[in-house]
Amino acid sequence: MKMGWRELIRMRQRFFLMAVVTTLIVLLILMISGLADGLAYDNGAVVRNLPIEQVALSKDAEGQLTRSFLDRTDQPAATEALGVQNMVLEKRNGTKDDVTVFASPSDTRYGPRQLADLKDGQVLVDQQYAEQSGTKVGDSVTDFRTKQTFEIVGTVNDGRYSHAPVVWMTLSTWEDWQQQMGTDYVSAFISGKPIKTTLATYTKQQIVEQVPGYAAEQNSFQMMRLALIVIGSLILTAFFYILTMQKMKQLGILKAIGIRTRTIGQGLVLQVFLLTVVSFSVSLLLTWTVGQLLPDDLPFRFEWTTSLLYGGLIIVTALLGGLIPLRALKKLEPADAMGGMTG
Repeated sequence: MKMGWRELIRMRQRFFLMAVVTTLIVLLILMISGLADGLAYDNGAVVRNLPIEQVALSKDAEGQLTRSFLDRTDQPAATEALGVQNMVLEKRNGTKDDVTVFASPSDTRYGPRQLADLKDGQVLVDQQYAEQSGTKVGDSVTDFRTKQTFEIVGTVNDGRYSHAPVVWMTLSTWEDWQQQMGTDYVSAFISGKPIKTTLATYTKQQIVEQVPGYAAEQNSFQMMRLALIVIGSLILTAFFYILTMQKMKQLGILKAIGIRTRTIGQGLVLQVFLLTVVSFSVSLLLTWTVGQLLPDDLPFRFEWTTSLLYGGLIIVTALLGGLIPLRALKKLEPADAMGGMTG
């Protein structure tokens, strides 16, 4: 162990360059993880924030709220009706925005408490959307299809669904809006307990995972993260393999004077471990700092659990890769090494 530590100090410039490269690779992995976590949260933020356990949808909806069409007469006991539908909002300046409407009873147990104060025709909008679009409380917006006008009277936090801002309204306003389109339905029945029904039931996490585009988006990011971990481990393995081969004469002398291969190998493993741990710690700090500085409209979310998980994978794979040069060290004959390994 002491030998490995002393070599780190003596050859600090070389190891510093290796640490910089490792830090950049780990930083890239953590930044991609933050972006993936941010997009995952943004994709179903409004559902994640509902204090519910189970959701009942029509059997042909495949877990998607906007594909489910239910009759109020089918509502199971101890549940609450929820309406979900896409809408194109038209503002006074003529611009149009795609939003998702969520509707709950005014005395809701799961939706925003502000719904209790809403009158017919009044809605709540996502705060981030309001800031980005310049929409203010008191403004009026119009549904492009029915030309029905709604008054914005408040905002909600983390109101996003399928990367679109959410507009909350009461079921009373929802029913008036549906009548304008000649329809009469709700999308789901929700509850904080398991639902007894013949309808298809899903957990909250399953509903989030069925949001359009969620699975494809997250699978793509997962492949990128795993590829970067493999690439980073291969680079570290190549670094330490070349470094070990360059030191064969010195290592041969050490073996000749009686230092065991195991002792030398422990020093090499210590170098790999310290290098990856320091690089990961610096990358973790940089990622957290960047997350604090990025604007709110960028879907970036720093998760300690995810970051530590991938950091652990990087350290483990780097250690496994660092064991490869030990095979050459084990076969090393002191006489050959001191003779330049030329035979």
